[in-house]
Amino acid sequence: MLANERGEFLGMLSGGCLEGDLAERAKGVIVSGVAGAVTYDLQADDDVFGLGVGCEGTLKILIQPLTAGANYEPFTSLIDALEHAPQAEMALASAESDFGVARIMAPLRLLVLGAGQDAEPLITFAVALGWEVAVSDHRPASVARLEGSGAASVDCVPARDIASHFDLARYDAVIVMSHNLDADRAYLSVLADGFVEFIGLLGPPHRRDRLLREIGAAADKLENRLRGPVGSQIGGRGPAAIALEIAAELQAHFSFDG
Repeated sequence: MLANERGEFLGMLSGGCLEGDLAERAKGVIVSGVAGAVTYDLQADDDVFGLGVGCEGTLKILIQPLTAGANYEPFTSLIDALEHAPQAEMALASAESDFGVARIMAPLRLLVLGAGQDAEPLITFAVALGWEVAVSDHRPASVARLEGSGAASVDCVPARDIASHFDLARYDAVIVMSHNLDADRAYLSVLADGFVEFIGLLGPPHRRDRLLREIGAAADKLENRLRGPVGSQIGGRGPAAIALEIAAELQAHFSFDG
């Protein structure tokens, strides 16, 4: 959770019952520049800040200053580390308490190959989940439609050139959804030579099988990495429902708790 000197905040640590009080406490930490800790005992059903929370638990929370004078450390070093690794560790301590070390995970990095209209709800879900999203399409008109949204990085790149334009090793997952056989064939051929852990292919099984036959020996390199048709089968029709299925499978596969 991030708070500023005006009491405005982003993120949540509870169901919403504590955040207002935390934001107020953060004002004092910003002024003093000294980290502090606060404990919320919710084990009883008594009103807490005017709400009957009923959570029956205890939270001990560190409030840590991030200032320009300190170059926004420790987050500056943390972000730099996460640019080059899937996770990083950060020591958490105040004058009163030692919270030990927190393991911070990098956001899931998703590359969407295809900028059709059905890519838009997938991008929306991915951004809402805090993922880092990049989109590529060989069709300028499709790219132009998404460029103004600001939700993701969007590039117009020929299908066979994605490896030279993108650092594919950076991405955890790629979703191939151009709806164009030639483009999808080229995408799969390029991805076969990389090491992206999760490659999702949109479309029915017979289309997947045709594409795998057509890329020949490269298909063997996709074994255990290709998910096609991609998406957890939870039901529904239309682009939003399909995007939800894809996001659900990605979330389950890359769950930090799994």
